[in-house]
Amino acid sequence: MKRGARFSMVIGTAAAATLALAPIAEANWSSSISGASVGFESRRWSDELYSQVLFTGCTTDGSKSTDVQMWNDISFQPDEAYDNKTFTACFSGGTSNGEWTDLPSGMRDYYFKIAKIGGSTFGPQLSVSSVSVDTTKAD
Repeated sequence: MKRGARFSMVIGTAAAATLALAPIAEANWSSSISGASVGFESRRWSDELYSQVLFTGCTTDGSKSTDVQMWNDISFQPDEAYDNKTFTACFSGGTSNGEWTDLPSGMRDYYFKIAKIGGSTFGPQLSVSSVSVDTTKAD
């Protein structure tokens, strides 16, 4: 086998193995966040039309709000951003709720990003004792 063909076969096999081992996007999930800075990205999930993100038990270094932005994870292209939701209730014992409706039809991968903490794009860190993603309301 020629050197170039062998190299291509090895690269192709490695790429297939990488795709096979890539994490699968879950629809509904729960987790927590510890010491996240602005720009923190959640894990991905698959959905269409509607997604809801809930934070309970938020703490920071003095700030009492965080902005959460939904993103559509698009392979090999820039990701598509949706609007910000400002979460405040989770800092005073409640649950903050962000809903994104009228998302494009057809299954897509989404994630959220921490856009601001305390109105700032730098500085404090955010911890959240319970983070949930729910995709069932409108689907």
